[in-house]
Amino acid sequence: MIVTQPDRLLLRKQVKAFAHELIGTILDVGSADGKRYGNLFSHATEHLTLDISAECHPDIMGSAEDIPLDDTSVDSVLCTQVLEHVPHPQKAISEMFRVLKSGGKAFITVPQWNELHEEPHDYFRYTCFGLKTMCEDAGFSVLKIDQRGKYHACRAQMKIRYWIDRLKPYERKWAMLIMAPLSTLCTKYALFRDNMNRSTASTKHAIGWAVLLQKS
Repeated sequence: MIVTQPDRLLLRKQVKAFAHELIGTILDVGSADGKRYGNLFSHATEHLTLDISAECHPDIMGSAEDIPLDDTSVDSVLCTQVLEHVPHPQKAISEMFRVLKSGGKAFITVPQWNELHEEPHDYFRYTCFGLKTMCEDAGFSVLKIDQRGKYHACRAQMKIRYWIDRLKPYERKWAMLIMAPLSTLCTKYALFRDNMNRSTASTKHAIGWAVLLQKS
C-alpha cells in the first residue's frame, strides 16, 4: 500500500506528457536511482543518471552545479524536483545549458509548494516567473511552462503531507491502513475540483511547475 499524493500523480503525468521531447542521449540530473521515470524514456538512445550520492549508484557521480561532462555532450537533459535542493540553482541551470548540444531540449520540474524535506538540504521554492527568468539568464529559450496543480490540489497536498509527517504511515501499519484509502479519496476529489474550477483565483495556487527549454 502507498499514500496517494496529488503532486506525485500530477508530476508523473507532466513527465509522461513531455517525455517524447527528450531524445538521443538523455542526462538525468539529480536522478537518484533513476527508476521513478526511467521507463518513460525507453525511446532514448541512452539514459545517463547523474547524482551526488554514491548510494544511488548513478552512471555519473557528481554535482548538478559542476557536471563532470564535456561541453555539448548530451542531446537532452531531464531534471525533476532537484533545484530546490541545490544551494546555487543558477549554476546548475547554466551547467545543464553547457553540456547540452545546440538545438537540444531540457525538461525541468520544480516545486512552488512543498513541506520541508531532506533537511537541511532544502533551499528554495519557485514561481513560474522566477523559473523562467533563471532559465533565460542561462541562455535557454523557454518553449513551454506547465502548471502542476491548482488550489484544491495544493490544499490536499498540504493535508496529506502533514498526515504523512504526523502519523508516519510507512512505519506504522495501522496508520497506512487508514491513510492509503483516505489519501486516495482526498486526491481524487481535489483533482476533480481543480478540473471543474477554471477561475483565475484557483490558478494563482500551484504545487509546482514544469518547463520545456531549448538551447539555440
